Amino acid sequence: MYDSYDSIVIGAGVMGSAAAYHLAKDGRRVLLIEQFKVGHTHGSSHGGSRIIRYTHDDVAYVRLMPAIFELWRRLEAESGIPLLQMTGGLYLGPEDEAFLCGAQQALQTLQYPYESLSPTELPARFPQFRIPSGWLALYQEQSGILAATRCVETLARQAVRCGATVREQTQVQAVRPEGGGVAVRLAGAGGEETVYAAQAVITAGPWTQRLLAPLLPYALPLQVTHQQVAYFAVEQPDLYAVGRCPLYIFTALPHFYGFPIFERAGEIKVGMELVGTVVDPDAPRTAMDTAIPELSAAIERTLVGVRPEPTRVELCLYTETPNHHFIIDRHPEHPQILIAGGFSGRGFKFGIAVGRLLADLAASAPGVYESEFWLPRFAVTRFAH
Repeated sequence: MYDSYDSIVIGAGVMGSAAAYHLAKDGRRVLLIEQFKVGHTHGSSHGGSRIIRYTHDDVAYVRLMPAIFELWRRLEAESGIPLLQMTGGLYLGPEDEAFLCGAQQALQTLQYPYESLSPTELPARFPQFRIPSGWLALYQEQSGILAATRCVETLARQAVRCGATVREQTQVQAVRPEGGGVAVRLAGAGGEETVYAAQAVITAGPWTQRLLAPLLPYALPLQVTHQQVAYFAVEQPDLYAVGRCPLYIFTALPHFYGFPIFERAGEIKVGMELVGTVVDPDAPRTAMDTAIPELSAAIERTLVGVRPEPTRVELCLYTETPNHHFIIDRHPEHPQILIAGGFSGRGFKFGIAVGRLLADLAASAPGVYESEFWLPRFAVTRFAH
């Protein structure tokens, strides 16, 4: 009964598409299921840009980054599609701000170079930015932009080239452990059906909790929130061009981040993480106009020559755990079901490595965690009561 597929991957965002890619490369018979179309705009993996960086305040994540960069470069070489644009990264905040202090310590521990720029030194090097006295700007070269939707589409396409099957506009109604395998009930244009596999990989983003609720003896604290990014016109496009302007993260409140000109001519993309904007992922959403003035004010204070009125606002969803660490693990009672969730806000860059980790877990015995990308903090059992 379980001969149809070795692995059914549920959700074709960056994590699911990466899992399908690695599983198919490993020679497994893979079915990748997406309730919308690959590259859709309803979740967390779409858009023209995501940040990838060595700079984290946790040495465990920093240690993973060289291998993650290498995996993205390898995908570029295999596919012939450009996915990663290096820009350098600028991280700005008060000298004693926790993220900046932790990031410097982590980079020093691993001997990765960086520069610290004072408010008086910053304009000569990066005239796009202004910071107050008592702040610093940390510049780290190993930072860049991933073309998000293109990455997802490339992962899914490469999975197909390695033998995977992709079914779009197909909703998963339920996942059920059956014997040593799984039964997955689907609903699509042709009606309902059940497909079988040795394993299921649940990478459903904002819809993960809905699939897991009947399967776990405890709830996972995954919170889905409305988020948005905005585009702003610049007065001197050459000043914000790739090669002259790095990506940037302001680490103090109000925390915001942005990119050089990359997606839209003469415009930069800037985002401010919204807190407490909990939503149903299936409910209609529109831009939160009330969140724009704070972002515009932050831009006026810190970015030189940027018009503070947005030209466009785009929506997305975050799905996060309370401490922002990911969930990547086997089901504690049914190890043929793999779970991956809680990535939003900082997870996209890790996507290709999460796929590798899931494929490694799928290929190893229950209780074995030997992948180079495994961290004990990813365990689902940390939420058991």
